[in-house]
Amino acid sequence: MVTEEKINEIPDPSTLKRSAGSGKRAAARVISELCTGCRICVQTCPSKCIRIVESALNFNGIAEVDERCTGCNICAIDCPWTGVVMINPDGSRKSEAEYERQLKRLRGYQ
Repeated sequence: MVTEEKINEIPDPSTLKRSAGSGKRAAARVISELCTGCRICVQTCPSKCIRIVESALNFNGIAEVDERCTGCNICAIDCPWTGVVMINPDGSRKSEAEYERQLKRLRGYQ
């Protein structure tokens, strides 16, 4: 389980680089220290741009996002360990309120 200390160790959003995406929308970024390799993001990604690669951090591997990311946020919403975050084109991170709003819309509550 992710501890509060581990979440607080996440790098400052300004240091997270967008390694994927078209540049107009937010793109997914995997925080390797929090990723458990559970494959939930791989299964939920509609554009099939996430894959699991081998890693020394854990025996399951970690997720990796390629340039086909459309910024739909589904992987970040469904990640139970907050190992996937969305990085805006300006380098800032999407807020938790935006995730909640999109989750309600995605699940049909709004």
